[in-house]
Amino acid sequence: ELGSIMASYYMSLIGILRWIRELEPVDICIEVSMMPSHTALSREGHLGQILNILSFLRSHHNAEMVFDPSDPIIDKMKFEKRDWASSEFGHVDDEEELPPNEPEPRGLGFTMSAKVDADHASDRTTRRSRTGFLVYLNCALVYWYTKKQLRVE
Repeated sequence: ELGSIMASYYMSLIGILRWIRELEPVDICIEVSMMPSHTALSREGHLGQILNILSFLRSHHNAEMVFDPSDPIIDKMKFEKRDWASSEFGHVDDEEELPPNEPEPRGLGFTMSAKVDADHASDRTTRRSRTGFLVYLNCALVYWYTKKQLRVE
């Protein structure tokens, strides 16, 4: 178990990592979100993991996220066809009514897609699951989020 001075140092490093995570790096998102769960009883191994994350960031300080503007290739055959006739939108057979004064489209269109994943009870102590998602504009990652569930159901 860490002493009070090292535990305080551990918590300040977590705060720094959370601030860094808000700025950009998607590659440390899960790791940083897992470390605060050990603040109550942090050990030397936990501090070592934080120092490993900081070391990773130091060695990849010039890393860039590349935004790929190309259109994604989506195989529509992989998606199961559904009958939406019984839903509240099942009666809509026409195209969307557009206002007469809408501006002319400019440039190329875009595709927005999302990928969602969740694990089941991955935290061995609390048995809580973690959910995350990625949002893409064409092939460029524009938003990401991960969160541990609040309670076990």
